[in-house]
Amino acid sequence: MSSGLVILAGVIVVIGFGIVASRAMRSDHDNPLPDPPPTAALGGVTLPSASPGGLIPLGSPSPSPTPSSASPTPSLSPSTSRPPSKKPVDQGAIAIAAGGAPSTVDLTAEGTRDWVHWGEDGTFSLERNKNGGFAILEGTPTAPRFRHALSPSRFAWTGGDPVDHSDGTPTGIRTCGAGNGFTISAPASTTNRTLRLYLGVVSAKGVLQARLSAGNATSSATAEQRDGQFQAVVYTITYRAPKAAKINLTWTTAQAFGSGCGGVALDAATLH
Repeated sequence: MSSGLVILAGVIVVIGFGIVASRAMRSDHDNPLPDPPPTAALGGVTLPSASPGGLIPLGSPSPSPTPSSASPTPSLSPSTSRPPSKKPVDQGAIAIAAGGAPSTVDLTAEGTRDWVHWGEDGTFSLERNKNGGFAILEGTPTAPRFRHALSPSRFAWTGGDPVDHSDGTPTGIRTCGAGNGFTISAPASTTNRTLRLYLGVVSAKGVLQARLSAGNATSSATAEQRDGQFQAVVYTITYRAPKAAKINLTWTTAQAFGSGCGGVALDAATLH
């Protein structure tokens, strides 16, 4: 009987202690929270004040350090490289230089490839280098056509055909009237060649035009004489073509002055 009383007394004590503890937790005045431990107990670190709900606020996370040696990533841009451009097409070249007439012209020495002289024996006569291979050619003659002996130069040669040699002749051929003139051609290659024309103009304006049969190179020159006197003109044509071809030239009376026989003249040509 005494054991049962002891057990009952113990239960009553436990229940009573629970009631007292519950009341103590509901009262903020009768049972305040204990003070935090002194800072000395935490190694001198000051604790933050408690926020509602008893939570201690946390600071923002520290940003991750960026390695100082990291270099910025280069931006990628579309390639600006262009395909290699095609080599320009060679159109050949022609240059014409005008000069005065010398007193004597040695056609054999100057025309190492070929030479031609016009008018020694008549209106349609033509004397040429017998070993020149007909490199210099005259086109179809146009009327009217006359022989003259007005050139201030004397043309000399050896090894000619059909006239073997000459010590110096002032002869040549000429024409009259606008639109009339002469045509000449000579071989062209990829290396420079020089064609020299001994021409004249009387009471007229003459135009020399040069064009390659291959490529688009062209050139021209003009000479004018108004007082009825024979004016000699020497044109040196330096030229080359993009391949084996010909240079074609026209020497034409662009305008005739006065009522006489105004026109252009053709005396000699050399090629080297």
